Amino acid sequence: MTPFQQKLKGSIPAMVTAMREDFSVDADAMKRTASRLLEHGSRGVVVMGTSGEFAGINDDQRPAAITSVVEEVCGRVPVVVGCGQPNVKRTHEQARQAGDLGAEGILVNPPFYFPMTQDEVVSFFANLVEASPVPVMLYNIPSMTKVSVEPATIPKLADVGVQGCKDSSGSPSNTLAYLAALEPDSDFRVTVGGDAFFVHLLDAGVCASTSLMPNVCPQLTPAIHDAWEAGDYKEAFAAQHRSNTFTDIFRPLHPFLISAAKAILSKIGLMEPWAAPPKPTLSAEETAEAYEAVKSFIPDSLG
Repeated sequence: MTPFQQKLKGSIPAMVTAMREDFSVDADAMKRTASRLLEHGSRGVVVMGTSGEFAGINDDQRPAAITSVVEEVCGRVPVVVGCGQPNVKRTHEQARQAGDLGAEGILVNPPFYFPMTQDEVVSFFANLVEASPVPVMLYNIPSMTKVSVEPATIPKLADVGVQGCKDSSGSPSNTLAYLAALEPDSDFRVTVGGDAFFVHLLDAGVCASTSLMPNVCPQLTPAIHDAWEAGDYKEAFAAQHRSNTFTDIFRPLHPFLISAAKAILSKIGLMEPWAAPPKPTLSAEETAEAYEAVKSFIPDSLG
């Protein structure tokens, strides 16, 4: 197992990207966000992923987002950068940029827009592994890319040097199928995109969870993993229940959950509420309502 693979465990939140009103990255707010996540038990962070609004943020703002987090984390936990464009050259450029700026790994979706065969997916990642200066992870998110990476493809990706994956299919059965497709002694690391079944999937072999929710309540997901890791299943399931209760309240707050998360974080002074266009930023009234709904779960709530 590589050093990078060994570090993939527990809660690895997908960070939101803090922005100013002109939609430039707020580096200081990014640092505050990363620091808060680590203080509450996160074992890594993902920058410029889906929750980081990579599709809506200008490419010239990526370095500020990545560098600020790398500087704040200072090697304590891995920083993984979301990459992946329909264009192969741009994807390779993003991979090299991430490595140059200090990331320890990259999380890459298959090229989207045109349909892809499974062989094409393997070929794409084989070429990316050769081009990337840092370890590569697959990001399976078919709801966005319209490309589903099948379980039988996972061992083939491991064979060409991909070191792990994040399964954001939304289907625990798909995550289980990924695990079942691997040899028992495989070092390939499977993480799940979401927290709803985290304790169950940990028992099945998943190593980490990566999601939006810890941006708002960073203590909930680490509590699941830490109790499970200690063998305290009663507390692990209690922590899972607390996390799911929060999620059930959070999800109906707004159709674009990233906007809701940023609005709530603006109430505790962590960042400004701006979402990347064309998605909306919550109004002051919507922000107040969202914060009121979840404030009892927030460790640094204003009360």
